[in-house]
Amino acid sequence: MAMEEEILVVPRSMLFAGGTVQGFTTADAGAYRERARAHGEFRRRADMEGDPSMKQIIPYLIVRHGARVFVFQRTAAGGEPRLHGKFSIGVGGHINRADVEGAIDPLAAGLRRELEEELRIGGAWRVRLVGVLNDDTNAVGQVHFGLVHVVEVVSTDVAVREHDTLTGRLADGAEVRDLYDRMETWSQLILDAADPATL
Repeated sequence: MAMEEEILVVPRSMLFAGGTVQGFTTADAGAYRERARAHGEFRRRADMEGDPSMKQIIPYLIVRHGARVFVFQRTAAGGEPRLHGKFSIGVGGHINRADVEGAIDPLAAGLRRELEEELRIGGAWRVRLVGVLNDDTNAVGQVHFGLVHVVEVVSTDVAVREHDTLTGRLADGAEVRDLYDRMETWSQLILDAADPATL
């Protein structure tokens, strides 16, 4: 059961030791990642969902081919009703203990697992940290923290694996902006602060 899984969390006081952030920023992203590495621990998800003193670490991945960004859309078959039909410029998920057990770097292992679980990518790809996401304006955001990465792919051969819950396609900048009002909050926060095609 999802709520019984153990996920990577960081005490808010440790994560924000260098200062808090609201929205998306590229500033000090590496420092936030290092604090997550140094102070991360695995806790039962059910205990963390209502505890804003702990931040659940979410690798958030923006897939890009040149200036085009891969846009995802949640289907009605997805597990979270409030996200049905919503668009996103990234995909992300919790880092589960069972998925990264024994990994030297749980953050990197969790990122790779999320990417390979959600997408089939034909050809080479490389990933780099570009920023962090935090939204303390709502209850869900108060317990999550995004490490935002750009995944640069060399081929347009990119497809979602779970067609029943997610669809996706590469889109240019104008298409991405046109979808803004129908996007999930985290995607809107990134678009408010930056152009995902140039991150």
